[in-house]
Amino acid sequence: MSDQRMTWKRWAIIAGVMAATLASGWAMAQEASTRSSVMMSKRALAALRRLPIQHQGRHKPFESFARETLDHVTGSPRIDGHDPVVTVLSMIAFPEEWQVRPMIWIPFRPLRVVLGMDPKRSHSSHEELVTTKRLMRLLPSIVEKQQRDEKLTMLEQETMDAFDRFVAFSNLVEHRLELVPSPPGNPSWRSIQKPSGYSMEDHARIREAWASWMTALRAQQPHAVERTTTQLISIFGSLNPAAYPPAWRLDLEVWYHRSRPFHLARLCYLIAALGLLGWLIRRFAISRTIGMAAFWIGALLHAAGIVLRMIIGGRPPVSNFFETMLWLPFVGVVLALVFERIYRADLFALAASVLAAIMLVLADLVPLDSGISPVVAVLRSNLWLTIHVLTIVASYGALDLAAVLAHFYGVVFVLQRNARTRLASIETFLYRTIQVGVVLLAGGVMLGAVWANASWGRYWGWDPKETWALITLLWFLAVLHGRFAGWLTGIWLSLATIGGFLLLLMTYYGVSFYLVGLHSYAGGHAKPLPTVLIAYLLAEVAFMTCAALVAVSRMRRLS
Repeated sequence: MSDQRMTWKRWAIIAGVMAATLASGWAMAQEASTRSSVMMSKRALAALRRLPIQHQGRHKPFESFARETLDHVTGSPRIDGHDPVVTVLSMIAFPEEWQVRPMIWIPFRPLRVVLGMDPKRSHSSHEELVTTKRLMRLLPSIVEKQQRDEKLTMLEQETMDAFDRFVAFSNLVEHRLELVPSPPGNPSWRSIQKPSGYSMEDHARIREAWASWMTALRAQQPHAVERTTTQLISIFGSLNPAAYPPAWRLDLEVWYHRSRPFHLARLCYLIAALGLLGWLIRRFAISRTIGMAAFWIGALLHAAGIVLRMIIGGRPPVSNFFETMLWLPFVGVVLALVFERIYRADLFALAASVLAAIMLVLADLVPLDSGISPVVAVLRSNLWLTIHVLTIVASYGALDLAAVLAHFYGVVFVLQRNARTRLASIETFLYRTIQVGVVLLAGGVMLGAVWANASWGRYWGWDPKETWALITLLWFLAVLHGRFAGWLTGIWLSLATIGGFLLLLMTYYGVSFYLVGLHSYAGGHAKPLPTVLIAYLLAEVAFMTCAALVAVSRMRRLS
């Protein structure tokens, strides 16, 4: 009995030691977490969200700056699901905590090898890049090539991108933030470190207010943070009120980010797709009601998001590649609503819901700059070019909608042998959609030629974008002619449409990122081929092969 008591005592002691160790570790982890975060009142946080800052040539609220900077540096606007503004404030207040964390995104595997990183690790720390100096040693030769106007390799381009992320992170932790309004008569805002253009008295006020704010943040004193935040914002606002953007614009941009209209829209489109699919398969009336209601709500949210970006940016909604991925599916949605009114066929709404949901998801997955950046000069100065870009991207939306319908046809053709009536309807819808897409594409190409003559002094120059747009147009013209003449019908019309979509994908995405031309503003330099694109291409080839084999097999049986 005494032995059993001794055993229980030993186990109790061991359990107590383990519990104390775990509690100590948890406390240390909480302390470290607290040190690398900031504590503030909701009022102070709300004020800081709308604090103006000049970043990438535009005045924007701190909310936008935080999201765009984190997305650029780390590849995501959120770290561990935390508020972007709180995260960036933590980096400013506790730089020593963040410089040792792997924060800087290095997506290109060969560059990781060159930098001496673990190839499986996608992020490097600021301290690691500073200590090894391998990134800095790669820069001189790349800069020399740029000065000679030579094309950079993909590795060199990714090196420059990594350096940009390094600089952006350094600006944060070293407090090089353009928060001080520009002096009268000067458009450039000043950083906290060098508020030039103001009197020595203003210098002292700015630095004293900033130091007090930093002290309060680091001391984790919410009341002191709120007081010093109010003081700091008041000083900034009193320096040159005329340099500040309108308050309503700052509030609108903060609300745009907080409301996330495109995320809500894609959720509605997904619900719409599921509901309409249930209606078409099982004929559940409630399913159709839910599907169409979700489709309309998604369309309204989608439109609201585009309008908000136009108001905030003061420009058309297609000035960068990310925005074309918002505009393109919206055109498909509007076209589907028009066709729904004409044909009373829920298939258009289903196709548009699938298209919009996929495109809005891809807009987040593909590494693109989602910030509301200033419009490039070439778009700002020419109305014809603006109309040309809107029309071209609209044609992509119509032809993408046709591609979704073509996939619907292929699925029904393969799975249902005796669905002639349904297939005939889908074929008609597909044909009409291609007609709209071809008219828009032809109009966009002609408008582009008019603008090219005004801008470059020639109507046509066989630029890669021009060439691939012409190839795509000719392909779809051949498809329409083949359908009209009766040479291209049924599954072959569907497969020809999907083939044209692959050409369109090259025109829209491939040329913008992988070929050099005069339309470089539409995309950027070459990037590693996304895994999702490779998977799609393989799946598409398999789908087209399966549909073609089924068609050939049925033709042989009939003969």
